[in-house]
This record gives sequence, structure tokens and C-alpha cells, in this order.
Amino acid sequence: MRKRIIRSVLLLFVLIPLGFTACMQTRQATRQGMVPLQDARYKALSYSGRNLGYMHLHRNDSLPTLFFLHGSPSDMSVYNTYYQDSSLAGWANIIAADRPGYGMSDAGNSEVSVRRQARAMWKILEKEGFPSPLYIIGSSYGGTVAAKMAMQKPGKVDGLVLVSASLAPGMETTYDISYLIRHRIFRRILPYKITVANDEKLSHYESLSEMLPLWPEIKAPVIMFQGTRDRLILPENVKFARERLINSPYVEYHMLENERHFLQLKYKDLILERLRALIGKKATSGGNLADYN
Repeated sequence: MRKRIIRSVLLLFVLIPLGFTACMQTRQATRQGMVPLQDARYKALSYSGRNLGYMHLHRNDSLPTLFFLHGSPSDMSVYNTYYQDSSLAGWANIIAADRPGYGMSDAGNSEVSVRRQARAMWKILEKEGFPSPLYIIGSSYGGTVAAKMAMQKPGKVDGLVLVSASLAPGMETTYDISYLIRHRIFRRILPYKITVANDEKLSHYESLSEMLPLWPEIKAPVIMFQGTRDRLILPENVKFARERLINSPYVEYHMLENERHFLQLKYKDLILERLRALIGKKATSGGNLADYN
């Protein structure tokens, strides 16, 4: 027990500077992304006592809309390379949100309920007139929220892309340090992104368990990407989801050999290629994907 405490304390002293570095890099990425995103519309709304911030880019009602959800700890700037992709602008609209507790969405004010996070994201899409067709891309914890959104309003989701997504209760790693840094003294010295992510982490099992009976509600096609050496969100999450997506007309999965958790940037081209193929097939087949291959 004593050795575990010592290890946790030592890890904490490593985590603090890493956390500050991560936050600095995020701010820098956001600033760098502002010039290429000069046509973006940054918006805000209030919902259930919270402020929500999001971005709309390339508004064209004849195109499908991609809704991006980031993981933890992060914000919507993590997808800057997608927003800056000029070829993507030719075939899709983009909406990206800061999830509750991050960026422009009440930074530092944690929301540990996946159900309430998903409702907040739907509020953004409601303000935008429920764009259709709609494809939701979620990485890590954002993938959890994306799946929950598809359970809440199955008729409004045309496709899901889940990247390293936490979907199964207990099939992720929670380190001992998570229980240490939840205490007030550490919350005062750690960057808010670390404490918010930790709050989400420690409440994840409960939210995922709440989702268990709702998997048949997902009626949209699903594409999943997962690293075979991911030790944060275990590869077993993909098998779990495949077995429960019984009403999805099409399920595609990519198990990326020897890859770990952070895939959304390295595999951007593959992710967009598979998503565009899905959009094209769904459009030409009238929504019947039984023969998709």
C-alpha cells in the first residue's frame, strides 16, 4: 500500500508539468487554427444553467454535416487539421463543439453524466436546425457521447464514427493516481483539463452501465477505429459494440495493428475516406446498407 502511494505521488509530480504543457499546446493549436478558419462562425448558447461553445464551418445545406466531439482532456481544436482540409470543405459542413467542462463550454466545470452531455450536444444541433444528413465523429470519451446521442435521437443520426471510443463498462484503465488527484489540494494546482477529465473518468463506469439496455436504439451505420495496443481504452470495446449494434444496418471496424490510443490525427485520411464512402453509399442506396461492402 505504501509503495502504491509513493508511486502515485511520484507520478503526480510528472503529471503536473505534462498537464500544463498539454494545455499550452492546446491554446497554441487554437490560435494557429484561427487564420485558416476565418470563415468559421463561433457561437454560444445557454442550456440547463451551462454555457456551450461551438463552431460552424462551410455552411451549405446541400451537403452532409459532420459533428466533431473531442476526447479528454482536450477541446474542439484537437481536430484543427480536419477543419483546415480544403478537400473536406468540398463535400461536408462542419460543426464542432467544446464538450461541457472544456474550452468555451464552462471550462473547469465538470459534467460527469454522459446522458446530460449528449443532451447538451443535441441542444447545439437543435439551434442549428438539426442539420441532415448528420454524421457524428467522436474520439475516446467523445465517442461515448456520440454513441449516447445516437441512442437519444436515433432518427436524426445518419452515421457514427467512433475512434478509440470507450463503450463497455470496465473495459478501460483507471490508474491509482485518479483517486488521488480528485482531492481538493490537487484540484487547485492541476490544469482544469486534467481535473475535468479525471472527474469524467471516475464516473464513466456508471454512465456506460446506464447505456447497456439502450444499444438497440442505435439505428445508424457505425464505423470504428481502434489500436490493438491501446492500454487506455481496451480493444475489447470494439467486440462489445459489435455484439450490441443489433439494429445498425452496417458495422465496419478497423483494428490498427500495434497502434495505441491517439488515432484521430495520424489516421485522418483513412477516417475521412471511410466516412466519405459511407456517405456516398448511403446516398445512392436510399439508406439501405445491407449490401454494403
